[in-house]
Amino acid sequence: MHITRDLLVKFAREYVAKKLRQSNDIEAVYLTGSVLTDEPLIGGSTDIDLVVVHKENPPTEREVQRISYEISLDIQHHHQSFYTFHRRLRLNPWLGFALCDHSAILYDTDHWLEFIQAGVSANFNSPETRYARGQAAAEKARQLWFELEDPQELPFGLWTDLYYKAVGSAANALAVLNGPALTTRRMLLEFPARAEALGKLELTGELLQLISRVPITPDTFNSWRPVWENALTAAGKHPACPPNLLPARKAYFVNSAAAMVESGTAHAALWPMVETWRQAAQLLSEDIAQEEAWEEFLKTLEIAPAVKEEQIEKLDHFLDHAEAALADLKAEYGL
Repeated sequence: MHITRDLLVKFAREYVAKKLRQSNDIEAVYLTGSVLTDEPLIGGSTDIDLVVVHKENPPTEREVQRISYEISLDIQHHHQSFYTFHRRLRLNPWLGFALCDHSAILYDTDHWLEFIQAGVSANFNSPETRYARGQAAAEKARQLWFELEDPQELPFGLWTDLYYKAVGSAANALAVLNGPALTTRRMLLEFPARAEALGKLELTGELLQLISRVPITPDTFNSWRPVWENALTAAGKHPACPPNLLPARKAYFVNSAAAMVESGTAHAALWPMVETWRQAAQLLSEDIAQEEAWEEFLKTLEIAPAVKEEQIEKLDHFLDHAEAALADLKAEYGL
């Protein structure tokens, strides 16, 4: 089957039509994420991000539905009240961009969503709004950094969990200054262009050093891929598995990472591998074998207790650059 963007939108519309036959509770449905771009596929896999807005409280906040091994629906469910103060969604680095795209609408009752879009779109790309989006991500990263700096010794598993969360937030503090927040799969594919637009291309190297102290090679990826897949499989069977790690999303991460390696951008495969494995390791923290496998992988990256202080200093330096970019934007426009 040849997968195109039009086919993905067709799958989304079929889902919406089915939901509308089952319920009269739906106010609106719109697309978000990569399906709104020209290149939604990586390695022949993708997900279709949807938001369903309900008139009543939805029974779940997020669900994942399998379409094929390579494609899944990733559905967020919102109560209509989420949009009461819709202008605040200008600050949302994920949903805000979708709400500025009229092609995102799949279903709308009495032009309700068009009204919301008009409010969100106004001043969405103003310097003030861009600054606010970046500042929120930087503050989150800095708060996590402070937790890492706490003199109370954290178990290494918890430390790495907080550390990589901080790294992701710090990277997005820069990325959202000229685009939507970067997702797990696309972080290292798209960060260089975002950094270059700010005149800070050198930060790409610093970001890679935060994730791994040694370069990842195809051999590194291929030797650890089965162990990573085993962790994702185990997480998918866990009763408390979050939607992001459900079996329907396994190919979404694994196939795309493998494609990056095959295309000569092995470094870009590092973040989806680390980020999903981190989440799986936390979920499986009582499984000694899984915990040991995760820590052995981190040793391969030379991320170990002995270098915690040095990595915290590197993170601080990276965050300083993000905060400086925000300060420059503030000064340039007199915010």
